[in-house]
Amino acid sequence: MISPSFRQREMCDDMVTSWILNSLEKDIADSVEYKEINDLSQGVLDITDYYTRMKKLWEELNTLSAKTHCSCVCTCGAKENMHKAEHDRRLIQFLMGLNEVYIVVRGSILMMNPLPSMAHVFALLIQEEKQREFRPRNQLNFDYDALDVNLG
Repeated sequence: MISPSFRQREMCDDMVTSWILNSLEKDIADSVEYKEINDLSQGVLDITDYYTRMKKLWEELNTLSAKTHCSCVCTCGAKENMHKAEHDRRLIQFLMGLNEVYIVVRGSILMMNPLPSMAHVFALLIQEEKQREFRPRNQLNFDYDALDVNLG
């Protein structure tokens, strides 16, 4: 569980980061956002906090990027293909930042064709996280003194 003081520091950090990004020139701000997104990994965060942080960065990047605000009417399907490619890129980026305990689930998701929606992946990961919380540990802790068996 993350402490309340950590969340307060995180909120302050987010506010300062936002001020800095808004004061930078657009090209520089874009490159800073890309770096922060690429460096993000789950670490000590639970699935929900990790996803929320990643989603926030994607949304900030969208507001800085003019190419996502296209109002063209597309009849050839190229716009939908671009959105699907961006979705898949973000999904893979999110999955690759997960901790190693999710390697099996990550592999299973990446084998799906087509790749599932982010909402579906998030639901799968939350389910896996909850199962890990309740799954008994693989290590058995015996009190060998309590098992004093006389074999002789």
